[in-house]
Amino acid sequence: MINEVILGLIALIPFLLLLVLLIIFRMPAIKAMPLTWLATFFIVYLLWKLEIVLIAVSFIKGFLITIEIMLIIFCAIFLIELLKENGHMRKITEFLSSLSKDIRIQVLIIAFLFGALIEGVAGFGMPAAIAAPLLVSLGFAPFLAVIVSLISNSTPVSFGAAGLPILLGIGSLEGFSITRNVLEEIAKHVALFHLIGSIIIPVALCFLVISSVKSLSKKEKRKAFFDIMPFALLAWLGFIVPYFLIAWFIGPELPSIMGGLIGLIFIGFIVSKGFFVPKNILTFQGFIKSAHKKFKISFNNMLSLLPYFIIVFFLLLTRAIPLLSNLVKSVKINWLEIFGTNINFEFLPLFTPSFYLLLTSFICIIIYKINKKEIRNSLNNALHRIKYPLISLIFALALVQLIINSGQNAYSIESIPLLLAGLIASILGKFYVFISPFIGSFGAFIAGSNTVSNLLFGALQAETAQALGFSLIIILSLQVVGGAIGNMIAIHNILAVSATVGLKGQEGKIIKKTIVVMLIYGVIVAITGALFIFLI
Repeated sequence: MINEVILGLIALIPFLLLLVLLIIFRMPAIKAMPLTWLATFFIVYLLWKLEIVLIAVSFIKGFLITIEIMLIIFCAIFLIELLKENGHMRKITEFLSSLSKDIRIQVLIIAFLFGALIEGVAGFGMPAAIAAPLLVSLGFAPFLAVIVSLISNSTPVSFGAAGLPILLGIGSLEGFSITRNVLEEIAKHVALFHLIGSIIIPVALCFLVISSVKSLSKKEKRKAFFDIMPFALLAWLGFIVPYFLIAWFIGPELPSIMGGLIGLIFIGFIVSKGFFVPKNILTFQGFIKSAHKKFKISFNNMLSLLPYFIIVFFLLLTRAIPLLSNLVKSVKINWLEIFGTNINFEFLPLFTPSFYLLLTSFICIIIYKINKKEIRNSLNNALHRIKYPLISLIFALALVQLIINSGQNAYSIESIPLLLAGLIASILGKFYVFISPFIGSFGAFIAGSNTVSNLLFGALQAETAQALGFSLIIILSLQVVGGAIGNMIAIHNILAVSATVGLKGQEGKIIKKTIVVMLIYGVIVAITGALFIFLI
């Protein structure tokens, strides 16, 4: 029998290999994920002596979870593409950009609040990909637009794509009794940690935008910063308060959608009345001594936002009303004991957000009178966007399942997550809580997804929590939050967003900017988590 320490080091190989392929060799995920899965296949087959049938079933389970995830992502992107094709996305962006000419306010409304709304519906890098080009069209330098869009796309990510990182990222973990009640408890703590740490986001956004105005003196920059802070904090509260309350009282599907939507409506009202708005408008050329233009929110503005209200309505009905919730959850598609193993798969077709995203799309097709050509273009665009990520995700989730099921071997060798957890626990001990969120961030950094980060490292975090006697809910919450803030430095997201504004070869410079905010956010969350573990 191989020594447990050696086995623990061998168990690191899949993660180290993935890191080397993605970061050092800059291999695209569509190639790196299959190669890592293949290497892990040989490791568990030759050393763990895992049976071929279990390896095959692990792949099947990963494939099925991928289809469930991709259904949500596809339906969300399809809806957004419909809005683009029919011109309603343009109307939304024109409305948002017309709220103010002040670049400090523009970044808060477009990158932070509108980005949160898009993240809540679609996730998948869509918020930054939509916000960055819009900011560039308003006069933002491409480099600055990419940075602020990436930083903004952090807090909402934990509940992105209608709660996908928690519902499937954590909900798919086996062997830890992850029930709906547990997921709701995790959602509460995730929202609480973000409530405490996310204050850094509006502060950082305003600081970066003001710093980019070269014509201002240091004294003028300080004044511009402190003048906008009351408004920035109000914009943050307009998002984070409903975000927190929805997570606490309803569940993980709606916090980012509702936070973004309520925040936009609230801040639109504040701007229209001129409350807390700085007297002088700041542009990239300097201050303009002009009053902010007041406006009224029109029926057309609300009509363009209708799809988001419809999604919120459907998700609220099926999550907040127990009778209806139980009814839709009673419809199940099960595959129990796949090919004679103890591995199961369950799909709830009427409870999944993909069903309501698709239903909303059909309603929009009728209301907006979207023609066949626009529908066809939207379908093609949505399929094109998920084509390559689909292959990467299949192998990523097959890898996750292989790692999780590695403990089911004839030689009673512990699973890869359990071995790694024992190794980490013995080295770090109680200090592990301080690096827990950064493990989630590292997962997002290499995978470009909070959901995949949770799938990759959720089992490791859970096993380590049990080995150290920590609260499973707190540690998994730190994993989810860490995965969200790691979105700022995710290689995949940086490349995708940079491409939308024609920026090339700036990845290193972008990370140098965004990682500072990520580290501050992560430290705040780590300290908060430690207080919960040791004092509460």
